[in-house]
Amino acid sequence: MVRAEIIERSKKLQETAPALERLLGIKEALLQAGDEAQELRHIPAWASNEIADQGLYRFALPEELGGEDLPARDQIDIVEAASAIDGSIGWCVHINSEINSLVLRRMSMDLVHDYYDDWRVLTCGGVGPGLQTARARPENGGWRLWCQGSFGSGCHNATWTLVHFGSDGVPQEGGGSSDKAFLIPREDWEIVDTWNTAGLRGTGSADVKVDGAFIPERATLPKDLFSNCDTFASPTLRNPMQAHYNKGAVALGIARGAINDLIDLAMVKTPWMTATPLSDMPELQYRLGEAEATVSAAHAFMVDAQEETERHLGPLPKDGGRSAPDWEVTRRSYLSCVHAAQVSRHVVDTIHNTAGTTASRMDSPLERRLRDSHQAASHAAISWRHYRNLGSNYLGNDPPPFATFARA
Repeated sequence: MVRAEIIERSKKLQETAPALERLLGIKEALLQAGDEAQELRHIPAWASNEIADQGLYRFALPEELGGEDLPARDQIDIVEAASAIDGSIGWCVHINSEINSLVLRRMSMDLVHDYYDDWRVLTCGGVGPGLQTARARPENGGWRLWCQGSFGSGCHNATWTLVHFGSDGVPQEGGGSSDKAFLIPREDWEIVDTWNTAGLRGTGSADVKVDGAFIPERATLPKDLFSNCDTFASPTLRNPMQAHYNKGAVALGIARGAINDLIDLAMVKTPWMTATPLSDMPELQYRLGEAEATVSAAHAFMVDAQEETERHLGPLPKDGGRSAPDWEVTRRSYLSCVHAAQVSRHVVDTIHNTAGTTASRMDSPLERRLRDSHQAASHAAISWRHYRNLGSNYLGNDPPPFATFARA
């Protein structure tokens, strides 16, 4: 599999503290990194290395690959805690740990050693409208590829990019399309600086461009690369909602951070034209209680739905488990992820309003929370549109097609 040193390094980290505690142990550094990322528009290299060195890009991997084999509950808790520190930091912890494990689902075992033998392995993605002009040419032993993919979160610190074309595949020279996704090492692609956003500004979700690079066949993946894994036992690697619940966790973490920010502000602010401290205002107390209940309930719903999915899947099919969950289980799981993102946005909106004009200032943490919560909730995988898609199914209509894995 991978070198013994990688396995040993992971074991020593786990003996030191669980992954969530290791994350919280570098909170001050991550707060600094979040501020720097707003200026750079990506996570600074030193912070990405610190995240990697704490094993926070590997926790979803099997232990045999130097990971921690964490179930969905623990992944959600870690991503939520990171996002409560800073939305962009939380997004990169989620997306880069997530893709590191998602590509494993359909990876050939001869590639596994080379790929995961790097402790700081970090894969960004290239998908979306930027791939409309992509083309590929088969060559002996592989493919020649030209494309520019969007939303490559974490690309400035990535060691690989994943180019995924969705259900249509990449157009092939001479007609037709290739039934492939491609893994491309850092030296064979470049960053195109297209990421100039307000929300999740520090994620570095720029375009990645491949200009005629050769990709050997062993570094290709099937087009349905995010389907089920039949090699490693963790049911998380058969959960079709792994990408979705992690995004829901980012949204929940941003809302959790906003609640903490409002409490801090209420302790020191007396609004203009009143002698009543903000903390003594009944309106704030009501909204704070409602926000706490809403976020806690959304968290509980999403965790419960993912744990139900993992119990339902059980061990590998060869050992009596399921390869994929029944639709009724997936429907509830999917709904919980959408709900987490959308109610979190509402909570942050309300908190921002409750804080008054203080929250609108660029030096207020609530100003960044507002931008980040809206960006997180707009992601295609957890968009408000899925309420209708799923609600229609409860009325007897056909299940909606799964949202393909997409970047934000």
